[in-house]
Amino acid sequence: MHRNRLVKLLIGIVLVAFTSCGGSDDDESDNFIRFGNEKFRVYLGYQYKYSETLQETGSTPFVVSLLGEGVKYSTDNAAFTGTGSLIRLYMYSESNVEVKNGDYTIDIFSTKQVYSADSCSVYFNYNFDVDTGKVYPVKAGVFKVENLGRLMSYKLNMVNADSLHFVGEYKGVFNTL
Repeated sequence: MHRNRLVKLLIGIVLVAFTSCGGSDDDESDNFIRFGNEKFRVYLGYQYKYSETLQETGSTPFVVSLLGEGVKYSTDNAAFTGTGSLIRLYMYSESNVEVKNGDYTIDIFSTKQVYSADSCSVYFNYNFDVDTGKVYPVKAGVFKVENLGRLMSYKLNMVNADSLHFVGEYKGVFNTL
């Protein structure tokens, strides 16, 4: 009887191990942005300081771009090229050197307060060489920014005017232009 319990316990442990260590699913991995029935993978981030610190708010504007597969930044043209997806926005940091850790709320009134963001758009299946494709201007949401040492994490949760919900995270390298 004692041996029977031991065998059942071992079988239970093995079953739990197999179900909890199952194969990975792309839908559950980092670096995907999901909306409606669509999704795209983000592979790289870029940022640059747009201007000096704003006297009226004490914030420093940075332009942040999260590039999806198929999109590249051309240093020759100082422009995005290729066909794919991209998220682009202005973020207002308390630092004049970097986008600081924190929750950045999308401000549709563009008051440019510290820890706010504006002019956010999602480009989906967009051809940057001929400027065609779908553009979703974002009306509300939050970006949670975390510096992870060599990597950055940008978790996003936002909606457009048609209540299309965008959610996801980019965790990876950020380049400064």
